[in-house]
Amino acid sequence: MRTASVDVIVLRLLLVLALTALGAVGIAMARTEPRPLPVRIAPAPQFELRLSADGQAFELGGLVDFGLTEALRGLVAAHPEVRRLTLDSPGGYIAEARGVVTVLRAHGIATHVERHCASACALIFAGGSVRTLAPDARIGLHGYALARDRHFGMIDPGREMQRDLAIYRAQGIDEGFVLRLAALPQMPMWYPDRADLQAAGMVTQR
Repeated sequence: MRTASVDVIVLRLLLVLALTALGAVGIAMARTEPRPLPVRIAPAPQFELRLSADGQAFELGGLVDFGLTEALRGLVAAHPEVRRLTLDSPGGYIAEARGVVTVLRAHGIATHVERHCASACALIFAGGSVRTLAPDARIGLHGYALARDRHFGMIDPGREMQRDLAIYRAQGIDEGFVLRLAALPQMPMWYPDRADLQAAGMVTQR
């Protein structure tokens, strides 16, 4: 009987050890299982692009933000009959502005400023096939912030500036005006008067 009792105790101890080992293995497996990566939600674009209430123009408000070029392409595809873009923006990403210019030029879309258009928005304005201003509208222009003759990573600020100046030249902007743009400081913003904009070809119609 004593031998039987000893055997039962030993069996119980072995069972406890086995269960403990299985539990440890389970915990280890749980810790090593790949966990899902956190989902990162991209910030909403800081612009509003829509068809005007009368259906005669596209309207851009807010920043020249990532995604604007693709948004404009989609809107043009949905409304190929529209040939005007109204701008109201303080500027934004110059790469997106260049992309918008390619869309404007490909489809012969005119640009119009009702109130204010500065920095990267001014480049978009210059990309219009016809360029007009409302009586109280203003165009703001400034130079590049990065020092000359310096490279920042893969960016050559001098080369980037020349890309933008080439767009102004391709749109028929007077060379004297383009050279003035090249010499502008970053601050303060330069707001040419309407006569200067018309003389330079920035504004093509009254």
